[in-house]
Amino acid sequence: MNAGPKTLLDTTIKDWAKFASDRDKMTAVAKEVATLAKKLIQEDLAYLKTQNIEAECDNPDALKLLGGVIHIDAVTEAAFPNVKASVVLKCGQANRAILINQNLSVSAGGVAMTLDQLRKAIPDPFATNAADFVRDAFLFVARAGKDEAK
Repeated sequence: MNAGPKTLLDTTIKDWAKFASDRDKMTAVAKEVATLAKKLIQEDLAYLKTQNIEAECDNPDALKLLGGVIHIDAVTEAAFPNVKASVVLKCGQANRAILINQNLSVSAGGVAMTLDQLRKAIPDPFATNAADFVRDAFLFVARAGKDEAK
């Protein structure tokens, strides 16, 4: 094989390796952010439960509000050469997305924060975004009824 084709293929392999590495890194970060969001939403539901609101919050993987199931999913969209990651919060028609940027900053509720900031202590905008989602989910389920919220 000549140097030209070999260089071309080596560049392609290098680009693919970077893509695969970015995909794995972004997937791991999305899962970590989803875990943090579950913890916050679980705390929000526990608070509502103390106020006699029907909430299931014992298991972070089975959260419910007024019978409506809360989904918190890490999502990675990878189509070579681009990788996008986010965490999607859903309960019926109530939706929120937490975006994970290429530089590993996290955007939730407008203000971007670094992943390290999020790991050290949950910033207020991140916690407020989670509470906004819980409020939206509550209002949707309360208006729509339990059957439509599942």
